[in-house]
Amino acid sequence: MLSQLKSKNTCWQELVEIYTGMKRFGPPPVASTFNTLLNGMLLLGDLKHAIFIVEEMYRNHFVPSFTSLSKTLKMAVKVGNLLDGLLVFKLMLRYDYHPTEPTLNKFILMLSDAGMVSDACFVFSVLLRKSYIYSVYCYNPILQALCKTSRSYTTLQLFYLMKKKGFVHSVCSYTALIYGFCREGMQDNVFQWLDFMQNNGCKPNVITYMIIVKFLFDNGKFEEAMNFVSKMERERCNPDLLTYNVILRELFHRDRLDDISELIQVMDQKGLSPDSYSYAALCGGLLKIGKVGDACELLLDIFSNGAADVAVYNIYFQCLCQENKSREALSQLKRKMKVGFKPNNVSYNTILSGFCKEKKY
Repeated sequence: MLSQLKSKNTCWQELVEIYTGMKRFGPPPVASTFNTLLNGMLLLGDLKHAIFIVEEMYRNHFVPSFTSLSKTLKMAVKVGNLLDGLLVFKLMLRYDYHPTEPTLNKFILMLSDAGMVSDACFVFSVLLRKSYIYSVYCYNPILQALCKTSRSYTTLQLFYLMKKKGFVHSVCSYTALIYGFCREGMQDNVFQWLDFMQNNGCKPNVITYMIIVKFLFDNGKFEEAMNFVSKMERERCNPDLLTYNVILRELFHRDRLDDISELIQVMDQKGLSPDSYSYAALCGGLLKIGKVGDACELLLDIFSNGAADVAVYNIYFQCLCQENKSREALSQLKRKMKVGFKPNNVSYNTILSGFCKEKKY
């Protein structure tokens, strides 16, 4: 292991030579030796070698300080090295150390966001048994991650466990459960938990409402969804741009052009500027109802304002292909790639489909 580390850089090579010399010829390394090495690696931002030194301390029966291990974990979290973070966390457990609250919260959040739910649950459960869990900010990311993987009943068990331990759930806790029930199509549970949430004095936020509105739209319950939007406004929870984009998309699916025009006016009155998702919904809707020319005209305006992303460009390629201009679509794609545009599979598939329809393959 040491021979591999020697090739890293000259500074580390010299340190290794001094360290191995002490081990072979004496005097043997003592606690201050290891602490000097560890603090030096932390100062240099060398996470890999910092962990190596901690493991050497353990093998030589020395105890690293809480501060040193805490800094090592914090560094792993800061650079996003979650596997090394887990290794450092397990090293901390050997000495009955536990992470500081900010580092722990961020670590569990990053594990959950990375889809490492089992690892997040491991970290959480170990510290929960030791009574080192401080707030909902620590376990809310786990609730959300479990619900994203269709494990609502597991989420429910964790929810009740934390409630039993005296934790007061936040709007994010309830919203995670509602999202999970929506994802799994459990409509009765969705509205039961919305009532339960409100009865417990927790007011739904715009994200909670948006999740339910989208769920109702996706299940063909248009009127119920629009009534829910009205209820949302009555309760002084103003829809945000994301909520309006969800409504906009549904209106286009139903060819309700008059309602679309009215909704855009409402968005403008509320000072909400359309984003790339809004434009994609608008242009995609125009394309769906056969107004290819109008869609192209709107897209060119969008491009001039610099508000387009790959989804919007894909609609533009589709417009060109529908007008038998697949070669132009391909030319535009190549031109945009020269200035940094990154097409996705949809971009290529759209143009390939266009060529096939024009029998130019």
